[in-house]
Amino acid sequence: MSDAVPDELWRRRILPSLLVHEVVCVRATCRAKSALVTAGVLVERIDGSLARLTLTGLIDIDRTGPPLIHLCAGGGLCAGAGQQPGLAGLPLVLSAQWLMANLPSKTAFHQLPLAMAIYRLFGHMLTYRGQSLAVQQAGNGAYRIGNVSFRVVPLSELPVNHDYTDGYQTTDPVIRHDTCLYRSFSSSLVESLFIEWGYEEGVGVRWVLQARINQNDPRYRPLLTVAISEQQGGIAVDYRYDRGNLNANPADCRYVLVSGFRPDEVVAAHLSVYGGYIYLHTTEPSAANRPHPLADRYPVSMPR
Repeated sequence: MSDAVPDELWRRRILPSLLVHEVVCVRATCRAKSALVTAGVLVERIDGSLARLTLTGLIDIDRTGPPLIHLCAGGGLCAGAGQQPGLAGLPLVLSAQWLMANLPSKTAFHQLPLAMAIYRLFGHMLTYRGQSLAVQQAGNGAYRIGNVSFRVVPLSELPVNHDYTDGYQTTDPVIRHDTCLYRSFSSSLVESLFIEWGYEEGVGVRWVLQARINQNDPRYRPLLTVAISEQQGGIAVDYRYDRGNLNANPADCRYVLVSGFRPDEVVAAHLSVYGGYIYLHTTEPSAANRPHPLADRYPVSMPR
């Protein structure tokens, strides 16, 4: 039946209406119209998908090798990828060989929750002190990234009145790491990568501020719960220390990433809020001696 449809109609109407991986399937399965799916068509569609998903500059296809093999592999990636924050030193270029070996089908991509599946695409490119940060399957349904093991906590396992049931996402599920519970895999990942970044780069992380605030103070609870957007100047990572017991009386904790996640920022700073204290850590070297105010000693890290 496809033979009866003019090529021009395919180019103008049918191909533009298909998803990237469906266009790839046309080339593989439709003898009559496979010649219409050229490398140029796939590049245009993949670039459009990357732009729509705000992945431009974060993930790219290898454009240096044999075109159609690389592009067909990249098409499967775009089918499942979603919005992720921009990071420095990008894009990460995924080789067709790795994609074909590790993600031979769309089904293989969706074996993990979406956030974990996306991280799996580039985690093997990251290292910490010489150790790969690829996500790996461990025993008893657990996973491992570097020397950190964790497991997914399904919604059905959380008590009915648990705070993390609100807004639970199967695409970015709650994560258990030892005695701590994270609201999502992505928040756990951001905390791990960001907090450890200074040690990997060898610039040193300084503890420059400790402030006590009574946990009964009405201002304390909002520090742990009020939403913070990147536009407001930070990224909040929430977790709770419950000693591995979902029914225990937990201690809620929060990291607030202050700097180091925007393009061209060279200072990484974060606040820690837990146990009635607020701590500030930074990679910024001191610009003045101790008698000077913190704002003078650490002008980038301290809020104005």
